[in-house]
Amino acid sequence: MPHAFHPPLSMTAAAPLRRSRQNQTVMLSGVPGGFATGTERSIADWKGAEAVGVMARDHSDRLRPRTVSDPSLRLCRKASNGSVQDDGVFFDAPRLLACLVALLALLLPAPAQELREQPTPFSVWMDFRALASSTPPHIALPIWLASLGTERIPAREDAPAKTIFRLHFRRVGDLNKSLQFRLFFDDLPDATPTVSGWSETGASRFESGPLGSGVGLPSSENLTIPMEGVDYIDITTPGNGAGIRGVFLASLKRAEVQHAIDYSSPAGVADAFDNLPAPPPQADDYSLYGRVKASIDPGVMKLTPRDAPMGSWEFELQSPPLTAIVTFDILHADALAPIEITVNDRPIGPASVHQPDLADPAYIGLVRPLDRDMRFRYAGWLRAQRAIPGSALQAGLNKVVLQLNRESGPVAVRAVELQLKYNSPALDYTLSPDAP
Repeated sequence: MPHAFHPPLSMTAAAPLRRSRQNQTVMLSGVPGGFATGTERSIADWKGAEAVGVMARDHSDRLRPRTVSDPSLRLCRKASNGSVQDDGVFFDAPRLLACLVALLALLLPAPAQELREQPTPFSVWMDFRALASSTPPHIALPIWLASLGTERIPAREDAPAKTIFRLHFRRVGDLNKSLQFRLFFDDLPDATPTVSGWSETGASRFESGPLGSGVGLPSSENLTIPMEGVDYIDITTPGNGAGIRGVFLASLKRAEVQHAIDYSSPAGVADAFDNLPAPPPQADDYSLYGRVKASIDPGVMKLTPRDAPMGSWEFELQSPPLTAIVTFDILHADALAPIEITVNDRPIGPASVHQPDLADPAYIGLVRPLDRDMRFRYAGWLRAQRAIPGSALQAGLNKVVLQLNRESGPVAVRAVELQLKYNSPALDYTLSPDAP
């Protein structure tokens, strides 16, 4: 009794089935749906058989020589006893051609994905320290930026020494109607920089005021400068200007953004490297759908490995929540050494930090002896979060501790905020009889 031959599921155009006997090889396309079976046989029945040709079957189920117009073909063979046997395997000509084309496509080498330089004709990163070196890099300036100059003013009796970095702009209409101006600097308490915009006649068009918080760490500040009537932008800093690292400039364009009326508006400017904007400070606590959002401390605290490796915040709760999330901003964060969080003497784990695009100039590399990897710290503020189980909190006084990782350098923390989730009519949950 003949055995049924069923095409295996793995048979595709990329993996054809080969059947061979000595020097003869019969290849089947193996595409599911490309077979019509009559008297089917197993692969073992092919042994001892000789392929005698390709025949076509008519409606009377008799074998006849094929013609060119036959849309389907049947493979026949001659058994070892000399009789011709019909194996009932049909080939659909259009499908066979499609299978051959697909097979050739898979065998040919696929085109490699090209590495393309991302075009940035209307933005530029200017590293002042590199430009002042003996081998300055070559950078292409946008059409609206004419030049960069430096002026050092010596100390006088009534004023200390200062340095001015002056950017000269061309007026080119809407191409630089509004400018993203991101200044990178060492946030030193006695060398806070300022940014101002001036016309060709010396009329003041823009003034930023002192930037930074004086925590003594590499930082950056984002400004949006309207360029109407502005011919020069001055970066003024006390001293010799060594604390100014550079500036990133980008033309801004307007885009319509829709947001829910009942919720806070999005940031006025989307960061070029996908960094999250700083949340606006909130003086009151807010409740929504069982969530209570409260500001713990809007101020800035610096953590150092030797002198102050941890900071703590205390707050009172009327009742413990189901779960909670602590959120804060961190300056000079190391992605490989996140800050550790403890709640009421219970270790919760490391904080999760939102990392911007690695093209961001705020990433500063650090090489240490006997360290296999270059470490990167971010010269700017990043958003960090950590979920807290409800069992870690209690009614009454609670304490949250942020502690430096042993591999971390100094950081600064600000805008510590807590979200508490309580039971409410909007809470949805399921009961599971099994452990996760």
